[in-house]
Amino acid sequence: MQSKTDQSFSISKTYIIPGMDLIEACRTFTAVSELGSMTLGAAASGIPQPVASRRIAGLEEQFGARLFDRTGRGVSLTPFGQDMLASAKRLVDLADAMMLDADRARLRPVSLAVPTSCTTRDLAVLTASVISAGVHIDIHSAPPHRRTEDLSSRRIRAALHTVPESEGTWRVDLGCAHRAPLPGPVRLSALRRSRSPVSGRGPQLSGMRLRLLIEDDVPHVRDRIRRAAEVAGLLPSQVVTDSSDPAAVAAVLGDGDLLLCSSVEAENLGLHWSPLIEPTIARGYSLAATSGDDVSVLGRFSDEIADCLGGVRAVASEGGEREIG
Repeated sequence: MQSKTDQSFSISKTYIIPGMDLIEACRTFTAVSELGSMTLGAAASGIPQPVASRRIAGLEEQFGARLFDRTGRGVSLTPFGQDMLASAKRLVDLADAMMLDADRARLRPVSLAVPTSCTTRDLAVLTASVISAGVHIDIHSAPPHRRTEDLSSRRIRAALHTVPESEGTWRVDLGCAHRAPLPGPVRLSALRRSRSPVSGRGPQLSGMRLRLLIEDDVPHVRDRIRRAAEVAGLLPSQVVTDSSDPAAVAAVLGDGDLLLCSSVEAENLGLHWSPLIEPTIARGYSLAATSGDDVSVLGRFSDEIADCLGGVRAVASEGGEREIG
């Protein structure tokens, strides 16, 4: 008794036409049947007439019956050939549709979600670099939670996730921005309310509020700032997460609050920036994608992505990119 493996091998072997592509043979078969001529069918298939004849002969040998009757004026389908023509056309149409689907899939852009703070110019440089490597890309700007949701639901193929600095491929150092020049690096303790004015150059920091952008409304940044503010003796109301970035910036411009942001963001907003040193805070970013191929492709543009984020590649960043299940 044959094993299942032997049986499947025997069945598959029955339908192999040695030295000939079944799809191309069927393509020639349909062309010859439509034109009623081996010569015209060969020309329509873009092959020499002897090749067309060999393909038809190979099909007839494989099927065990003649497909055409040869006449002085050309060829005509036999009854068997008429029965086989519909299957041959379906096979050719399916092969053509499959190749079209492959072309579309190959040309489908890699959709990448990035922070809203990325500038148009930096994103354009990234786009141009990726396209020059033969890959199409479609970039979407979104806040952190939306990037995560869209990737999880596979509405996009890749995203730059905000993660703790120690886990990131890229790092963006954060500081404080103000409408007036700051005297130097900022300590949260300097924002503690004081009964009397604090001497020194620059704006009076005592009692100021620190506002966070939506990009930093994530636990590893927001909660760390709040814990540090509590230790420094700040009031809970002095660390504010607004409903929108324009609202946060408006408070900086109108009320004189501080804004937690990167130096690049401060420059783009026309604000003065100083590093935050107690505590030191940085955003971490990693690349996540729905396929390992997308991770590999986009990972080659690490420098361009760093420029988009306004940061640098982390020193210990091996394994920062990941494929989601």
